[in-house]
Amino acid sequence: MQNIILMFFHLSAAAVALGALVFGALIIRPVIKKSEEKASLEESLEHKLMDRLAPTVLACVFVLIVTGVYYLLVNYTDQVNLKEGYYNIFGMKMLFVVATLGLSVYQTFGLRARISDLDLRPENKKQVPETLNSMAYTGHMILWTLILAIFFGVFLARF
Repeated sequence: MQNIILMFFHLSAAAVALGALVFGALIIRPVIKKSEEKASLEESLEHKLMDRLAPTVLACVFVLIVTGVYYLLVNYTDQVNLKEGYYNIFGMKMLFVVATLGLSVYQTFGLRARISDLDLRPENKKQVPETLNSMAYTGHMILWTLILAIFFGVFLARF
């Protein structure tokens, strides 16, 4: 029963992170870019969207890592009879998970922090367009690294 609950949280976090990235980066952002005026970037929907989705994705990545590590620790005795090549694929998955975590931390605490409190630092208003573009590019990279990590995780289920 514990494994079922653990896998539910693991898969739910993956679905929320993937859904937030696809929704934000591929669906709603291009529509916003076409329809929104450039009058006030700090009040724009694009700025608010990036401001909300970056911490959501980071929290989901943390949940993925915690539940994955906990699952490995609880079920370590079941992993002695695995097929050859399991750890090679697992290592590739971990590379993409670490890349996803690093990019997500950079987006949330590096890029988002530049434009999060524009009322306290009005000199940063001229950085908003380039920072939003950097956040979008980083969001695309996070999306692809997360997709590859999920692919390797699904592939590992065969073992």
